[in-house]
Amino acid sequence: MNKLTIVTFANFRSGGKSSAARVLAEKTKSSILNFDTERDAEHYNAINTINIQKNKIITRNDKELILSDDLTEQIISSKSGFLICDLGGYFDPRVNELKSDYYILPTFTDYESIRETLRTAKYILKEQPRANIIFVLNFAFLTTKKDKDKALFDFKEQLEINLLDQYKTIIMPRSNLFAKLVNDLKKEEDLINENKTLEFSYKGVRAFVEELANAVNYKG
Repeated sequence: MNKLTIVTFANFRSGGKSSAARVLAEKTKSSILNFDTERDAEHYNAINTINIQKNKIITRNDKELILSDDLTEQIISSKSGFLICDLGGYFDPRVNELKSDYYILPTFTDYESIRETLRTAKYILKEQPRANIIFVLNFAFLTTKKDKDKALFDFKEQLEINLLDQYKTIIMPRSNLFAKLVNDLKKEEDLINENKTLEFSYKGVRAFVEELANAVNYKG
């Protein structure tokens, strides 16, 4: 069995967590563990998804994630060696219980989203000073190069001010294909086979997924 790599998507509010988790899970051929108790992600994900109840105690070893309560124990492993964890858009202390190998923190470009994203990073680093953090800056609401350049400059400035500029930032491109992949209950190949015009449109999304996969050292 492969050594297990856990990748956790977290933040105090939305910024593209589920979309990014969805495409990375497909790329890494792994399952999604949905920790958002307010959503039944098993129902709408095309990728194999397991809803995780809130009362579970979380432990892990090199090859398995173990979820337990007073009566049961669930052991989760992965043939690909990767598990993708998607936390809810609210404060969830389990972000540190997971002891993830990588924490991916997507954020929109507005000040409030960025402020909460940096709070999430600091919360993780307080308990795990050596945590591997990757920021994802979501360009969903930006249309011009000028706006994108300014947003990236402002974000990097905030990272520097908060002494977090040593961590990698990946740009999530503006694309309605993220919503399609999540909402249509279909995988990338299925969507493209149905509509060949999507293949060109998906190039930017595919480049984002490749960069994300490289950042978590996926060698598939």
